[in-house]
Amino acid sequence: MSKLDAVDPREVQMLKQYLNEISKEAEAYSSQLQILESRRLESVSAIETLNSFSESPDSTVLLQIGGGASVRVKIEEPEKVLLNIGSDVIVEKNCQDSCTYLNDRVKELEVLEKKLSAALEQLNRQAGDIAKKMEASYKQLQAENADF
Repeated sequence: MSKLDAVDPREVQMLKQYLNEISKEAEAYSSQLQILESRRLESVSAIETLNSFSESPDSTVLLQIGGGASVRVKIEEPEKVLLNIGSDVIVEKNCQDSCTYLNDRVKELEVLEKKLSAALEQLNRQAGDIAKKMEASYKQLQAENADF
């Protein structure tokens, strides 16, 4: 085996650092994906609740008030929905327009989830490639040490 084929420990260390960075980035993407999924499910739940108002406008709903406590409330004006459209801007819409807005939000979140999932898959592939390269370097280093 020639000196040119020798494993450079600095390269192995660099690969370790790169793998660590990729792992941190993948973890951040996973967290963002969970947040998006949660927001999407909240929007879907809101749509279902708004639809139930139109089916039986005199019904009561459970309102969570925090700390695991809820109260039963009767919606006085089920056709008036207050929507936070971002940056703490709240607008009033009717049920149908609110459902349309929330459905659009769900679609946007699904698109973002797909993009994040694709980026996460790419990072996982890169991490796998780096891990294979590191393993090959370690095997080569072990073979070199066995020759001595």
